[in-house]
Amino acid sequence: MMAIVVLAAGPAAAVPDDDCDVAQQAFSECVSYVVGLEASVPPRCCTALDSVKDLGGSLPQRQALCRCILSEMLAAGQVVSSRAAELPGACKVQVGFIPTSSDFDCST
Repeated sequence: MMAIVVLAAGPAAAVPDDDCDVAQQAFSECVSYVVGLEASVPPRCCTALDSVKDLGGSLPQRQALCRCILSEMLAAGQVVSSRAAELPGACKVQVGFIPTSSDFDCST
């Protein structure tokens, strides 16, 4: 009986699809800046980052959210890594799962 309960809990690294969707939508507000189309970080980007900052409560959750955002970043095309890295500081929002380049390692 105990084994069934453990198996039903599933892997700890997964995040709900809606959390992934929220993180991707939030990052989409920042895409125009990180691809170089806007000269400064748009306020809507900072608002969006602030709305997702608490989604990654554990390391496995942050890693999964990072992968969600990374897939959004890759879909955006040519990302300027320095701009992606500037987002948390420019927005004054501590978000520990924002990838900073297209080859970012979300496992750390």
